[in-house]
Amino acid sequence: MNKAHSRAEREASSLTPEEMKAIGEIELGPSRHERFLNHHYKKLIVLTLVVMLVAVVAIVYGTYRTKQEKDAASELIAAVRVFPSSDSVSEGFDLATLERITKDYADTQAAGSAKLLRGIQLLAGGQEKEGKEALRDIVNTAPDPSFRLRAQVYLASYTMHAGQNEEATEQWQAVSRSGQSPYLALSLLSLGDLENEAGKQDIARSYYERLMQDCPASPLVFTARQRLLLLGVDAPQSVEPEKKENSTPDADNLPQWEPMQLPGAATN
Repeated sequence: MNKAHSRAEREASSLTPEEMKAIGEIELGPSRHERFLNHHYKKLIVLTLVVMLVAVVAIVYGTYRTKQEKDAASELIAAVRVFPSSDSVSEGFDLATLERITKDYADTQAAGSAKLLRGIQLLAGGQEKEGKEALRDIVNTAPDPSFRLRAQVYLASYTMHAGQNEEATEQWQAVSRSGQSPYLALSLLSLGDLENEAGKQDIARSYYERLMQDCPASPLVFTARQRLLLLGVDAPQSVEPEKKENSTPDADNLPQWEPMQLPGAATN
């Protein structure tokens, strides 16, 4: 016993004061991660509940959005008046249904299509002012660039056929500035036709040549080549046929018929 005690004393005497202090500070107890859980278990429970709540809200919102898109698409098909059973489409669109889609399903993809179809239907129905305002609103506010482009194309085509060349030129230029699109070739051809009609043949030529350069695969390239050949050529004018002299003899100058007398024939 004395030997063991003396041995411990010798080992203790060989330690420095700093080492003795460190040994004295050693504490026995739970590990570090256990102490962390003991101090923050309430926060962890709250965080878990928040994550679960966010997940549930995301699932519910996703389901709601899917249903909204589906219902809006069904309403849009009804507004177009398509009947799959008979493969027939009636003329025009149901304006009341289109307006309801834009109000009740404003955040859906179908709402953009409904606004575009509503503007087209208003123009087709003779309500030019309302139709133009509807399409211009799409051009100025629609978040989807494809809807803006289609509204510009329809506005440009309508005004061009209506003889409103100034507005048609403005809209076609906006379409041509949008870059590569399915309507680029049509916009360049239309701009060339408008400039040619205004007597600006050099500008018209530049539009036709740009069409052939920027849209070589477009079927309108052949039309542009024909336009280039016809630049500076006067349009044919109708000419009345020359009046021919009447070669039919007058009735007074026609020989009169006289009966032929045969020899030996009885005379009346």
